[in-house]
Amino acid sequence: MGGKTDLDRVVAYVPAEWKKELEEWAEADERSVSWLVSKLIDKALQERRKQQDSSKVVNMR
Repeated sequence: MGGKTDLDRVVAYVPAEWKKELEEWAEADERSVSWLVSKLIDKALQERRKQQDSSKVVNMR
């Protein structure tokens, strides 16, 4: 795991129980916590973009 990447780093503080749950999830999927959190953020951003696109269509009427 690890290595050079051209990705930016983001630091977040979460409760210990969230961290433990994320670690267990990542381990079950044979992924890193970083990868898992990145995918969760990606999904949330995609949903946000869809909502923003929907509101633009509504506002144009």
